[in-house]
Formats: sequence, structure tokens, C-alpha cells
Amino acid sequence: MVTKLFSRVALHEHPEAAQRIQGIAELEPTSGELAWLVASDPAADVRSAAAARCTDLPTLAAAWKAEADAGVRAVLAGALASALADPHDRATAEQTINATECTDAIRAEVARRASDGDLRRLAIAAIGDDATLYDLAIGAPQADTRIAAAERIAAVPDLTRLAEAAKQRDHGVAKVARQRLDALAAKRGVAGEADAILDQLEALAQRPGPILTAVVELNRRWQALDLGEDAARLARCDVARQALQARFDREHEEQRARARFDRRWRDALAAIAPPTDTAALDALTAELASLRVEAAQLGDAAALAAIAETEQRADGWKHELAAQANAEVLVVEAEQLAADTSIDNAKLPERWQALDRAIRTPALTRRFEAALTVIEQRRLAQVQAAQQEASAARARVHALLNTAEQALAAGQLQAARTAADEIRAHKPGAGLLPKPTTQRIGRLAHQLTELERWETFGQQNARVQLCERAEALASPPLEAPQLAREVKKLRDEWKTLDQQYAGVPKTLWERFDRACEKAYAPAAKHFAEQAAMRKEVRKKRDDFIAAAAARVPELLVEPRDWRAIERYMRDTDQAWREGGLGSVDPDMWKKLDARLKEAIAPLRDALNASRAQARDARKQLIADALAVGAKALERDAPAQIKAIQAKWQEQAKQMTLAPRDERTLWEEFRAACNAVFTARDAKRKEADDRKSENRRALEALCEQAEALARAGGGNEQEVRRTLREMQDQWRARSGKPEPGMPALETRFRNARNAVETSLGTQAKAREAAVWPALAAKERLCEELDRAVGASDGAIDVDAQKAASLSAWEREPALPPAWERKLAARRDGALAALGDPATRAAYASRVAEATNPRRERLLEMEMALGLVSPPEMQAQRLALQVQQLRDRFQSAAKSEVQSPIERLVAWCAEPGVADTLDRERCERIFAAVPKRT
Repeated sequence: MVTKLFSRVALHEHPEAAQRIQGIAELEPTSGELAWLVASDPAADVRSAAAARCTDLPTLAAAWKAEADAGVRAVLAGALASALADPHDRATAEQTINATECTDAIRAEVARRASDGDLRRLAIAAIGDDATLYDLAIGAPQADTRIAAAERIAAVPDLTRLAEAAKQRDHGVAKVARQRLDALAAKRGVAGEADAILDQLEALAQRPGPILTAVVELNRRWQALDLGEDAARLARCDVARQALQARFDREHEEQRARARFDRRWRDALAAIAPPTDTAALDALTAELASLRVEAAQLGDAAALAAIAETEQRADGWKHELAAQANAEVLVVEAEQLAADTSIDNAKLPERWQALDRAIRTPALTRRFEAALTVIEQRRLAQVQAAQQEASAARARVHALLNTAEQALAAGQLQAARTAADEIRAHKPGAGLLPKPTTQRIGRLAHQLTELERWETFGQQNARVQLCERAEALASPPLEAPQLAREVKKLRDEWKTLDQQYAGVPKTLWERFDRACEKAYAPAAKHFAEQAAMRKEVRKKRDDFIAAAAARVPELLVEPRDWRAIERYMRDTDQAWREGGLGSVDPDMWKKLDARLKEAIAPLRDALNASRAQARDARKQLIADALAVGAKALERDAPAQIKAIQAKWQEQAKQMTLAPRDERTLWEEFRAACNAVFTARDAKRKEADDRKSENRRALEALCEQAEALARAGGGNEQEVRRTLREMQDQWRARSGKPEPGMPALETRFRNARNAVETSLGTQAKAREAAVWPALAAKERLCEELDRAVGASDGAIDVDAQKAASLSAWEREPALPPAWERKLAARRDGALAALGDPATRAAYASRVAEATNPRRERLLEMEMALGLVSPPEMQAQRLALQVQQLRDRFQSAAKSEVQSPIERLVAWCAEPGVADTLDRERCERIFAAVPKRT
């Protein structure tokens, strides 16, 4: 240690406690010497001073666990709260806050002082006292701390009191308190509903009759409740469910026993078949008797009825066994006939049907039917050969009939006739045909005959109609192309009829041919005339091409008139395509058009070359315009652009380009020129926008100032800082005169004045709030003075101190001088509460101050012009006389205290006021603000 290097003893190691206290100030807050003093110094004052200096959290936590002195513990509590509020070791701080030795008062101070929100929430989560949480919810400086504390309060009275107290002060805390009250009310409702459901579940276990529906409904209601943390009700529910499950298991077992017996007797009765002999019948009778006994024990009426019915059937089976012997004899006879070669069945079927059905067992029936089948097969074998031949003939007839009907439906009369003839040949061998088949053959023959007659008639009639149509084409006359198409159509139709039916009279053909030739004659004449016309048109176009070829050298003579050349080519093209030269067929047109293009090709080439030069010149003008656009903001840029535009117009008059090139280049040139003016307009617009932006910024400042004036309240320093910033911004932006600025300056000045007025009003309100705060803190001090006088040693001093300090912090702060005076009175009372040695002296001081305090009240009433109680009138008069005597006897003016100073002095002096003095004090507190 550094102090060990010197010969003198360090102050913190001095034998005297006062010297050690002075040496504590020289030690580092986290030093080991200071930690030793906190934990091990024998003097309580030294430990208190060291604890106030120390900031090492582990040292303070260890000292808090070991310290027994109340005064030292009070200092340790404050130091520990400060260290926890701003810890260097977060893990140690959390461990200390959650430790059992840490009190709720320390945690509350950590929640108030800590800047870390998570640490504040951790401290609040560790607080278990609802009163401490209530104080935090009301008086904590941070809104999230107040809300977190309100969320932890569990007692309904505290929550109700918090909701009422925070209604006007903190809406967020009031809302949380109301929500917590609503949640607790809902939880109580859930608990009541859960108890009702549990009562019903427990009653269902003993209630007779079906209960499954009721259990399902109660279970649905139970599942709708949120009882995740209610272990007692959950355990009670499990017990009730186990009882219900035991009843369900018992009833289920009984049902299973009944179900097993039901399946057994039903399976047994279903498996019973008529016995084949007497032994089987006896076994069946014994089994039925056993089932009847068990059914009687279970009380199963359905089983008893079914068993009785089966026993009646067994009695009938006894009679059937006797009749089966006769049936056996008949079956043996049938088997003997089947073994023979006879085809006579000896009326065995009739004899078998005469027997009772009950004795015709399946086995006997199968044997009997097998024997009859053998006899019947021998009879059928003899007729099978004849039937096969008839069947083959019928199948062929049906096939031919289908073929003939299909051919007839398709209009193929020859194929239908061939199939009809084959049907006639096979019909005798087919035997007796079905009536539908016979009807189909008749319909086929009739339809075939009718169609053959109609075919002959239709062919003749169709060809006559074609002749008449050909003869009718001669009048009225038609257009030659249409007439040629009609004649060709008639001849094609005649050919189609020849393909269907070739037997046509020659005279009818000659008539048709003459009519077609006569009808086509005008068309043939027209086509000849058209050929002559096309020949003449071709000659005209040949002459036009020759004239164009002769004109080309004349136009190419220097100097060349490009507009005349362009006009000649345009007129030539128009005359070639739209003039009166006449039309030719497409193939000839292609050849003639190629010749014309070849003839005027020199003109076109020369014009294209000249246009190419003009196009290059236009592009150069575009490049010049773009170059000007790069320096568009210069002063002479518009003049340069106008000169370039004049050159463009001059070149456009000298040489016109192709429309597509002219349009494209003009668009580029116009865009280049417009870019210059657009850039200049944009520059001008940018300046205008800056002015508009500056004006909008000034208007925004006006709006902010008006909003600040409307908002009112808030921190005065923050509001003044904001107002200064807005004034600085206003001065920075309002330098240049602009239209409308006077109105904006007036608006901003009015808003600024409104803010100043609001701040003045706020200051007055704050000054007015001082008096209620002074009265409240005086009452707190009086309560502590009264507690000192009434204390008998059983009071919880720490709790009283914590509650008083918490109530003191909830009140607004007084001016510093007033706050120090009243804090001194408070601290004196708190020290007397914690120290039995000074308690009696302090109580004596409080009692002695009663009359002086009452006289001071009288002085304040006189100074304020208030009416004193009747019993104080004599004392008031005496006091007035004394004041007059003192005033006249004193040579110099004595300093007279104001009512406010007297009131503060009265509040700072320890004492307890009775009911009358309290009323007088309240009147004074109400009158003082009016006199200030």
C-alpha cells in the first residue's frame, strides 16, 4: 500500500473514529481498504461513512448481510441501491437483486434510479410487497417502471386504489390497473365456474342412468377454462374423472359380458342346421337347453324368444327325418334310370314335386337333378345336330340382312340387291325365323324395289333439269366470267351423274351439249375482246417506258434541278400506277414494272446520292445542336440554336429527303434543340423550386411553432430550446426578401408570442403548485413528529422511513431553500424515530414548540388580514399592541419578515398542530398565493 511507505499512520487506520472518517474521503470507492472499513470497522459511524463512499457491489452486498446496526444499514441500503442502479458487473447485480437478503425498499430504489430498462424490470419482478409496488406505480420517474410495477400488484384493494389515484396523473398506469382488476375478476369468475363444474362431475359418479352426454358437456366447459396454475382444482378434477372412469369401466364390462353372450347365442342359433340323424338332433336339444338357462340368468328376453323358436323348429325336424327315407327311395330310382340308356324320365319330376319341400334336402336334390340331367342330355343329343344346321343358316341370313340394310342406307342399290338375292337362297334352310327377322326381310325387299324405281326416274329427271338450266343461261345475259363459271358447273354435274348411272339416251346428251355451247358463246366473244384490249394496253406501257428512258438524260444535265427530278419521278410513278394506261395480268405487270424501274434507275441513283449528302448535312446540324446542348446554360446558347434552325430550314427548302428519313432526322433535331431550352427551363425551375422549398420550410417552421403553442405544457427548458432552434432556422432562411414574407413573419411572430405566453402560464401554474406541495410536505413532517411523540419502541422504523421517503418523493420539489429547511425537519424526526436516546428530547422539543407556533400563526393571520378564532382575539390584540410598542421604541427599522417567509419558517419548525390550528393553517395556505 502507498500509505505504508510513509512513517506516519494513514488516516483511515487512525485509532480515532473521527480521523478514520476523514481518511475515508482519500480512499478509492473500489479499494480494498474501504471494503475492510465497511465490513470490519468497530465504529458504526465509520462503517456508515465507508458505506456511503463505497461503490463496490460485492462489498456492499456482503456488508448488508452482516450489518446489524440500523443506522449503518440505512446508509448501506442507499449505497447498495446506487451500486445496483449502475452496476459494473451485471450478473452480480442480478444475483444481489434476487437474493433473499435484498429488501423491497432497495429494489424499489433500483427501479427508480437505474437507467437500464431491463435492470429496472428485474428489480420490479423481485419485489413482493404490494405497497412498495403501489408506491413505484404512483411515483416512479419512468413511465415503463410505473407500468411494470402496476402489472405486478396482485391485491384487489391496492389495484383499485391505484386505478383511482392514477386516473388523472398517469393514464397508462390507470389503464394497466383497470386491466389487472378486470383480469382478476375474470379469474374469480373462472374459479367459480370451475367449482360448479367439479361439483357436477363429482355428483355424476353416483347418479343413475346415462351420464355420457353430461360428462362430455362438462368436459367441454372445463377445457374452455384457463386453469393452468390452479393445482388444487386440477387435482380435484383428476379425482372426479377417475371416479367417472371407474363407473364407465364397470358398466362397460357388464355390456361386454352381455355382448359376448349375445354373439354366442346368435352365432349358435345361426349355425344350427337341420340334423341329419337322431344323434345330431339330441345334441342340438342339449345345446338349446344350456343357452336357455344362461339367457334366463342374464334376463335376455330376445335370446329366450329366439331359443324357444329354435326348439319349435327342432320338433319339426323330427318329423322331417321320417319323411326323408321316402325321398331317398325316389332318388335311387332316378339314378338307376340314368345308368340305363332310356330317354324316358318315368314322370320322375312330377313325383319329385309331389314330395314335401321340407324333405327335399340339398344333397338329395343334387343327386336327383344329376340323374335327370343325364337322362335329358341323352334326349337333347339327338336333336342337336339338326339344330346346328338350322342355326348356321339363320346366322348367314342375319349377316346378309345386316349387309343389305347397311348398303341400302348408304345408297348402294346394287350391293343391296346382291345381298337380298343371297337371303332368298338361304332362307329355306334356316327353319322358322323369328318374327322380327321376317319383318326386316319384308321391309328390305319393299324399300329396295321402291328405290330402284326412283333411281331410274331421278336420273332422267336430273338430266332434263340440267338441260333446262343450260338453255336458261342464254337469257337474261350474265357477265362473261359468271357465265363461264355456270357452264362449267353444269358440265361437272353431268359428269357426276354419269359416274352414278351410265344408261342415258343420246338425244338427251346432244340437247345438253347444244345448250351449253349456245350459252357460252357470249363469254367466248368477251374473252376475245379482253385479249385484244390487253394487247393494246401493253403497247401503251411500252411507249410510256420508252418516253421515260428518253426523258432521263434531259433531267440529268447540269445544273440539276433536284426538285424537278423529284417531281418527275413522283408524277411518273403516279401515272404508271394510277393513270389511264390500263391494266394487265400480274405476270406481265411484273415484267413491265421491272423495265420501267431499269429505265429511270439513273435518276433514282442520282437523287439518292444527293439525298445522302443532304442527310449527312442534316446529321451535322443535329451534332451541332447537341454540342450547343452540352453548354445550354451559357448566355448565347439560344442564339446559336436559332442560327442552326435557320440552316435546317434552308437545307430543307433546297432538298427534301425521303419521308421516313425526313421524319426521323427532324425528330432527332427537334429533340436536340428542345434539350437546350429544356435545360434552361430546368435551371430556371430549379431556382424557383429552391425559392418554393425555402418558403415551404418557413411555413413548416410556422406550423411547428403554432403546434408548439397549441401543445402547451412540457418541459420548459426543452420548449425554450426548441423555440431557439426554430428562431435560428428562421433567421437562416429568411435573409432575402420574397413575396409573401411579411405575412409569414407575422405568422411566425404570433406563434412565438403564443409559446412565450404558454410558458408564462406554465410558470405561474408551477408557482401555484408550490403551495399544495409545501402543505403536503409539512403534513408529512407533522405525522413524523406525532409518530415520535407516540412511539413506544414497537414501531417498524425502517418501514416508517421507507413509507415517509416514498411519500415525500411523490410530491413536487420545492424551491431549494424551502426544500432544505423542511428536509432538515423531516430528517430530524426520522433520526429521532430510529434513535431511542434522542427520541425523548425531540418529543419534548415538539411539545415546547406548540405555543410559539400558535403565535406565529396569529402573526401570519394579522399580516394577511385573516380573521382569528374568537378565543384568540385577546391574544391578537396583545400582539398588536406589542408590535406597535416595538415599532415606536426602536430607533431604526427592524427587518420584518413577509408572510411567505413566516409560513416557511412555521413549516420548518417541528411541532404538532391541533384541529383548530390545522384549520387556521389551511386558511393561511389558501390566502398566501393570493398575496404573492
